[in-house]
Amino acid sequence: MVHGHGERKISDEQRREFLKALGAGGAVAAGGATLGDVRDAVETGESDALASVGEAIRSDVAGSLDADLLATGRADLASAAADLTAVPDRGLPGANEGPREEFAAVAAAARPTYDHLGEVGFFESTTERLPEFSPEYIEDSVRRFVVSDGLAGTLSDHDFSEQELVDLLATVVGHRERIGERHWVATDQLPREQMEMGQHVPAMTRGAAGGVLLWLEDLDDHLWRQGVILTDEILADATWDARAMAAGFDLMAEGARRIAAEDGTAEEELAGLLSSGFALQTMAQNLLPQDAYWVTEEMRDDRRTDLEIPN
Repeated sequence: MVHGHGERKISDEQRREFLKALGAGGAVAAGGATLGDVRDAVETGESDALASVGEAIRSDVAGSLDADLLATGRADLASAAADLTAVPDRGLPGANEGPREEFAAVAAAARPTYDHLGEVGFFESTTERLPEFSPEYIEDSVRRFVVSDGLAGTLSDHDFSEQELVDLLATVVGHRERIGERHWVATDQLPREQMEMGQHVPAMTRGAAGGVLLWLEDLDDHLWRQGVILTDEILADATWDARAMAAGFDLMAEGARRIAAEDGTAEEELAGLLSSGFALQTMAQNLLPQDAYWVTEEMRDDRRTDLEIPN
């Protein structure tokens, strides 16, 4: 899909769908809506389902998480992710330049957090405790994230504008049926006996977070090796998808940090934060191959005959 150079664009119709799903349809103009505008228009409400999920996850992992490690990891991740905003303006790497390792730097910043969460059983707990990601559950989770003043600033260091934050969440809500039907399958429901090496399939939430790191670790090399057929629009889309993956990972990490810090975050806010993070990670890494790896004739750059083969 093609978007403006330097940033991803979604349509006003997609924003209207997002606002309607959160109960703010008609109260906020779709074009140029900020997260603050949406928060003011959405009713807070309460969700017993979210509260029970948050309580169960907290009970499982409280006392085993390292708050300092998670806080440091979040700061490093946000810094590396914010640097990605300049990638579209720099353009694709030249043939003689080699991979730039800009996206790999984000994965490297996230790796200590991922390893720590894996060591303390965080992924097993979240996979077991989180319910099926139905459209209704995703709507409730994103609504809780939006209306919570203490959560809204979580991504402030990623260099997203207020309008871009709306677009991030609109992407999740806009794909809520797709996430539930095709990309969020409970690990205990997998027919492992019918799968090659099925015993190695990770817990669902570990797969979501680990998949983010794998895509980010591969993307620099892909952009360099395939640069001859890629366009500025494809680079911009790939960058947005990578930033969205990093944002989703950070929401997950912030949920873990809040458990470790015992900062008084309400149970339903915790569940909304974690669920929104996992949904964003899942959807963004599904969009990346469509936007930057599966390049069709219509997407690719014009063929060239003046290329120099690097030594």
